[in-house]
Amino acid sequence: MKLEKVWLYTSLFLLLVLGFSLINLTLFLEIRRQKEEELYRMAKLHFQLHLMNKNYRGDEDFLIDPKNPEGYRLYYFEEDSEPLRRVSVGVREGLFMEDINRIFKRLLLVEFFVIFTLVLLYQAVVEGYVKRLSEKEEWVRRLLLALIHRLGNFLATQRVVLALLRKKYPQEENLIRLEKSLSRAQRDFSLFMNMVRERQEPEEEQRVDLLIRETLKYFEEELASKKVFTRLSEFYARMRKSDLEDVLYNLIGNAIRHSKSKLYIKLCPRKRMLVIRNDLVSKVEHGMGLGVELTKRTLEKYNYRLTIRLKSHYTAFVLFRR
Repeated sequence: MKLEKVWLYTSLFLLLVLGFSLINLTLFLEIRRQKEEELYRMAKLHFQLHLMNKNYRGDEDFLIDPKNPEGYRLYYFEEDSEPLRRVSVGVREGLFMEDINRIFKRLLLVEFFVIFTLVLLYQAVVEGYVKRLSEKEEWVRRLLLALIHRLGNFLATQRVVLALLRKKYPQEENLIRLEKSLSRAQRDFSLFMNMVRERQEPEEEQRVDLLIRETLKYFEEELASKKVFTRLSEFYARMRKSDLEDVLYNLIGNAIRHSKSKLYIKLCPRKRMLVIRNDLVSKVEHGMGLGVELTKRTLEKYNYRLTIRLKSHYTAFVLFRR
């Protein structure tokens, strides 16, 4: 958030400086044009005074027929009585820029205070907006935590009840199926829970290939009618275990749900990459729901990257490289 605010303030400052620079350039060109016209009129006025009095040689700023024209801007005028004779009026070079410098020093000072004031106002507005946004975000997060806590308690209660029923009826197929469905629901729910939980387990080196095998057990019924091809080598990634489990569960689950009959899972330790591919059952929209978007955000916390390609196959590339 701090970097974003610095970027906002810097962008505003540069935008204001650029805007005022363009205004100053336009103003400078206009003032220069008017100043040149004014100097020409003044030079002509001194020329006319010289015509009335031949001994008039001008002053320190406007010199008639200067012997050393260096440092002067020369304007030439013709006498009506002597068309072949031209009279030069030299205008001191510094005179042209003195007035412009004086005007722009005042202007730049005013613009500095204007820019400084606008940046302060912008900062106050942004800080207020960010504060309100943070308060709303915190409220939503706490609301989700409360809902998650209640739902987690409900699932835990159901698992306890189910465990008691399994002890009494160990061979009941409906109870076995219900237990698997409850485990699946808990895994689906885990991704959302881990995104908003306050306490996080420490990052450790996780054995990715073993967690993939454990994840496949959740989908035994769906995989019974499909072929699974795996090339799993020993591979470690530094993540929280719960986050890695969520990532694998969502990616593998998406691949299974949208496959016809085949699933390919490959680990590439040298490239530090996981590839999951299937044969698409039909054309699906990119992303396949909120789960993949949350999976991307989970991986981005560790500076890892997820890329999904949807063509004739659903292919997910997870790059465990920072």
